[in-house]
Amino acid sequence: MIQIRNNNLDELSNIHYEAILNYIQERGQKKLKDIEPYIKKCFGDKWNFEKLIKAKPNELEELSKIYEFKCSSSTINFKTYYGYLNNYKEEKFYIKKDGKKIPYRAYELIKSLNINTCPYCNRNTIYNLSHQKKRTSELDHFYPQSKYPFLALSFYNLVPSCKVCNKIKLDNDDKEYINPYDERFDFNKNMKFKIKVKNSTFHYDENGFKIGCKFNDDITINEKQRIKNNINDLALYDLYQNHKDIALELIQKREIYPDSYIDELAYNYSGLFKNREDLLRLITGGYVDDKDLDKRPLSKLIKDISEELELI
Repeated sequence: MIQIRNNNLDELSNIHYEAILNYIQERGQKKLKDIEPYIKKCFGDKWNFEKLIKAKPNELEELSKIYEFKCSSSTINFKTYYGYLNNYKEEKFYIKKDGKKIPYRAYELIKSLNINTCPYCNRNTIYNLSHQKKRTSELDHFYPQSKYPFLALSFYNLVPSCKVCNKIKLDNDDKEYINPYDERFDFNKNMKFKIKVKNSTFHYDENGFKIGCKFNDDITINEKQRIKNNINDLALYDLYQNHKDIALELIQKREIYPDSYIDELAYNYSGLFKNREDLLRLITGGYVDDKDLDKRPLSKLIKDISEELELI
């Protein structure tokens, strides 16, 4: 799993709220004044529609617990509104800009996040198709809308994901997980992929090792368990055994590219690469900075194994 990193998340959640509110106030059967009482009845006086839509991951966690134990059924069909957001053709939600109505759907939401790989697995791409206004991704409800319909539209509850992860995850919510938006946890830092050698053939045979993981010594018990829950319930351990060929290539590249040779390449081709990081990306096949892990599939695996081998 990788974190969704975007410096404009607060601004994007404001746009998300504005687009939904515009529809409700102009065309919705239930207006804001009708919705607010249900929200306060369910979650308490400190909550309103805007706070519900913009709730941060830690607040969503709080809301999910309140909802599970306190809330009753409501006539406000948030799942129907989500259907409007997720629709390719209908343009019910919109934002206003320069006097014009700009359509806002799941397509626009995912495009604004500017991520190219599934944050749950970092294995599959989630590109938008700009010409047809379609997408290869799905929107996962971190807290399933089947169980928490009031959170069906909450910005930080909508996680762009690949079809594989969305299908595997389904309505799992019986454990504590890490939301890819949640800045309280650092999956990239606190869990690293590693090579577990089984026998002496590891440098030329995939059967000579397996891909495992290790945890940072300073990680809290709670975060470690959450990471394990993500890995187990998304079947990441099993899925990543299918990428041992990548790890094997990195083992072999470490032999081919000693530090002295990398230094020589950096010197001889200084005009070809902007910096040493660009050269290392060419050698390893993945990005080597945490902020760029979403740009290419398997970048976390490649970075972690490359660090273990001291290739980067």
